[in-house]
Amino acid sequence: MPFRTHMTIDPGFPPPLLGTLDYLAEVAKDWAEHRFAAARRSDFALAPHRFELRGPRVLRRRIPPDSPEAESPLAFAPPAAGPVAWCRSDTTLVLSDTEAGTVAYEQEIVEILVLDGDDLLAEAAFVARMRGFPPCLGRFRPVS
Repeated sequence: MPFRTHMTIDPGFPPPLLGTLDYLAEVAKDWAEHRFAAARRSDFALAPHRFELRGPRVLRRRIPPDSPEAESPLAFAPPAAGPVAWCRSDTTLVLSDTEAGTVAYEQEIVEILVLDGDDLLAEAAFVARMRGFPPCLGRFRPVS
């Protein structure tokens, strides 16, 4: 039986190693991308989830959206024995410089946070919405 994965690796980049921050980030991103691809309604909302490595498996669990961990995972998450990732939707303020001056607007994003001890990996993707159509998730990019 061939080994199959849904992991999306950019050309020219080596695959992440099992048990690393990169691997857990890829699992969380693939799950989020799949959820958006399967969305059928324009009001689809991504529920916050937590991903943890348990041996060779990744355990995913939903986090109550009104919980402190869902609002601020790094501040309120319970301690973990190994790498842990969060996938959540948020709204961020974006500032854009134009000829007329600086323009501010709110943008929906999907955020992936992965923590292992003092190591942190953060990536985000923009969400595009158009009335009457399911939302579209953009490409994940590192957050600096």
